[in-house]
Amino acid sequence: MFSGKRLSKFDPQERGLSRLQKHLQRFFPERQLIVRSGERMRTLRLSTNRQAVMAALLAIVGGWTLLSSSLVMNHTEMIRAKNTEIKDARMGYEQLLAQVSIYKSRVSELTGELESSYVQSLAVVERESDLLKQKAAELAEQSPGKAPAKKNLVARIKEKAKEAIKDSTNALTGDSDNVELALDKAKLERTHADADRQSILNELADLESSMVEVVDHHTKTPFIATDGLEIRQVALERDLAISERDALNGKVDELEGQIREMESNQLLLYHRFTEVAESKIASIESSLSVTGLDVDLLVRQQQRRSRGQGGPFVPVNASTMNSGPLEESLNRLNGQMDRLSDLQVLLQQIPLDAPLEKFDLNSGFGVRKDPFTGQFAQHLGLDMGAKYKTNITATGDGKVIYADWEGNYGRLVVIDHGLGLVTKFGHLAKILVKKGDVVTRGTVIGQLGCSGRCTGPHVHYEVHHNGKPINPLKFLKAGSDVFKG
Repeated sequence: MFSGKRLSKFDPQERGLSRLQKHLQRFFPERQLIVRSGERMRTLRLSTNRQAVMAALLAIVGGWTLLSSSLVMNHTEMIRAKNTEIKDARMGYEQLLAQVSIYKSRVSELTGELESSYVQSLAVVERESDLLKQKAAELAEQSPGKAPAKKNLVARIKEKAKEAIKDSTNALTGDSDNVELALDKAKLERTHADADRQSILNELADLESSMVEVVDHHTKTPFIATDGLEIRQVALERDLAISERDALNGKVDELEGQIREMESNQLLLYHRFTEVAESKIASIESSLSVTGLDVDLLVRQQQRRSRGQGGPFVPVNASTMNSGPLEESLNRLNGQMDRLSDLQVLLQQIPLDAPLEKFDLNSGFGVRKDPFTGQFAQHLGLDMGAKYKTNITATGDGKVIYADWEGNYGRLVVIDHGLGLVTKFGHLAKILVKKGDVVTRGTVIGQLGCSGRCTGPHVHYEVHHNGKPINPLKFLKAGSDVFKG
């Protein structure tokens, strides 16, 4: 802790102090630092001068730190700017060298084209000269008897020669009696053409030499790498290929991102659908468990009866079966959907509905007093009362295997639902189906009555599994749970 000692305005100790020392004491009064260690206590005295010196040192160090940091940052920025300028200059120099190399190649091609053109032109001139000499020789050999014709021909040739002197382009297009004149004209023009050609060749040679010197100087310049020129010459094609590749990679990355997002969404949907399917499967199995039936056994029996399957056995590669979470989730979902589909088909067959929409339960399943004798007896079904001739419906899909009078049952309808399940409907007033009819849940099979051994209008409803009677209330309870949604 700190303990500061406030001096009085009229403290005698201040009488001998200068104004500076008084100011220092005002800002840095003498302090004491009390340090406690266990039961021992020590006191450290911080005088005014010591505090002032520490403050001054801190100010100097802080100022020096700020100044050094600013100088370092400024120097770093200058170096960065210089490096940028050097990089730009190097790139520009390499680009210029590449252009010079390309132009040098073009100059060489142009020189070759000029040489080829000159050789072709010289061959044409020589051929025309030979033709003129031949014509002159033919004129010299003309016979005297043909002098007028020769004279007329010579006059025409002279006229052509005069025109040729004025128009050099036609110098070699006609005959001339003064062949030497035409040849001299052609030689003169060829001499001028040679001079012009040589001048152009000299200029091209100088330009090519300059370019060679530039390229040679480049190879000796440490500023540019030795292979910089060749690299720059293919830079455009490379950059174009890289640009196209980057664009394609960008598209690929974008598509891969979309695919990953789609896979993630599909994975979430698969999980959600699997959860819903599992919830429905659990609900159905829980409801059917009330009946006491072996649901798995019934599903297997139903699959064997309704699905024709076969073919050779071809093992599946485990790596293809478990290639990723998406495939695993899909396989799991498919399995649950197959299970749910089997259960839904099973629900159509199991007699889970009531034969009457509204009824009174007159007598339950089990031991009861017989209504005629008053003695205890087994009652293998439910007596369900309702209005006379109320429609009786099938409680599940199946096939009618009996539809006729049956002793104490009166008019009786028996439906085989498969899987060992059979339902019986007795005491009917009228039967509306016949043996062999295929019915579905809700099909009207007869009317409620009081035929056979009965005391009043009702339907006697039984459920048997593999010949063993089961309490129909279990099926009605399971049906109310399954179909309540």
